[in-house]
Amino acid sequence: MHELEGVFDYIILGAGSAGCILAALLAEHLPEDRILLLEAGEDIPLDHETVWDPTRWALVSRDRNLEWGYRSVAQPELDGREIQLGRAKALGGCSVHNAMVYVRGGRYGFDRWADEGCVGWDHESLLPYFKRVEERIHVTQAEMDPFIKDLVVACNNVGIPYNPDYNTSPHQLGVSPFQFLISQGGRRETTFGSFLGSRMHANLHIASGVRFDRILFDRERRAAAVVVTDLRTERQVEVHAGREILASAGAIGSAQLLLLSGVGPEGQLRDLGIPVVSALPGVGENFQDDLFVKAMFLSKKPMPPQPYGLMGAVIFTSTDPSTLPYRTDVECSLASGTMDGLELPADRQQSYLIYPNLQLLGSRGTIALASTDPAAHPIIDPRYLRAPEDIQRCIYCVKLARIIGHDSGLADWLAEEILPGPQVQTDAEIEGYIRLTANTCYHYAGTCKMGVDDMAVVTPYLEVKGTHGLRVIDASIIPTTVSGNTAAATMMIAARGADLVLASRRGA
Repeated sequence: MHELEGVFDYIILGAGSAGCILAALLAEHLPEDRILLLEAGEDIPLDHETVWDPTRWALVSRDRNLEWGYRSVAQPELDGREIQLGRAKALGGCSVHNAMVYVRGGRYGFDRWADEGCVGWDHESLLPYFKRVEERIHVTQAEMDPFIKDLVVACNNVGIPYNPDYNTSPHQLGVSPFQFLISQGGRRETTFGSFLGSRMHANLHIASGVRFDRILFDRERRAAAVVVTDLRTERQVEVHAGREILASAGAIGSAQLLLLSGVGPEGQLRDLGIPVVSALPGVGENFQDDLFVKAMFLSKKPMPPQPYGLMGAVIFTSTDPSTLPYRTDVECSLASGTMDGLELPADRQQSYLIYPNLQLLGSRGTIALASTDPAAHPIIDPRYLRAPEDIQRCIYCVKLARIIGHDSGLADWLAEEILPGPQVQTDAEIEGYIRLTANTCYHYAGTCKMGVDDMAVVTPYLEVKGTHGLRVIDASIIPTTVSGNTAAATMMIAARGADLVLASRRGA
């Protein structure tokens, strides 16, 4: 691994939705510095039709070469099921296999961060960073088809207004054209392709197929090097950093890496024989995710083509109408039964599915080490529906999806309800259906939370507490989730994180 020789000014661990943006911005603003971007996955070939075709997004995670293969422990509140926790392993990270939707997130979530002590992380302060990302990566707004036009009528009938642009409107409330990270040519946009693919930075070195095993600290607890393994040869080496190490491995990977490096709950580390560098009880705690439930309806006539994969509309509302329009906690996406990956019987393919994604959940999970082997998957326990109020809000969501699906605005389409089905009527029956079918939205966050309290792992400057020269810059720093998919927020965090690194450099 000759490309890893010498000392790099900055080492970025993870070339995903955050790491690629972070690497591009630092390389551009610090042309005299040596910057290293490490990634366990590989580049995606230009002829990989499944990745680049937006209509086949649901199939990408089935490619084991692009997927870490994480699973949760059995979830008692979800009928004892183990949940597959998709996480991409590739240059571009989860921008390679997500649903490509682009949602900045409601104002409430970010303002809440600032209210809890994260100065500079309120919605207004973060807007420039979203816009900076949007200058580089193409956002396509979906066009209205006949079904979506009737969906707007149905939503209006139940009190949900039309919102022409949920990202730039004063609030998210409403039914809107969905926005997707899809190029003008109709191909998936990834952070690697948009920020690094066509740009050559002489000072940026990218090494794929490299697993980062642990961070090494000097006597002053400064992050001095990273122990990495070349996955092609199994050769292990140390790579040294002159200024900072920046962890961008995501809510699962970054927490695991800190724990392996001696940063985390003291008891867990000592039990595994890992020397404690910084005793931070919050590492691996505060795991958050969104849950989706669904309702499905058979259509009287063929559904329109869906060039975006998901349907080109989204609905934002709240399980507590008194909080509207400022606080939304439900994001309903929709799909046609013809979507690749659903694999429905022929007699059910001409159908439409409404997927309420329940956000701002009260349940909190954990990530813990299974062993000191960096190749071993961590123990992931999302503790879905552990907070009692979450199941009641899920019940509300199923009822909402049913109301919309049965509304007269969709009368020309509705033939019958397939799911939950007419046999499911009482709240108890709906609850049973939810526990059997609810699933992850892949919106993992919070395991290295930013804040000023005792459970915070990083400061509002994203510096890991009790150490020097180490930051976490990815979705794991999110203190509490926002009303939206985590992709856009993660990209924003990378842009702001780059600014924080540059600011500390100027102040040095």
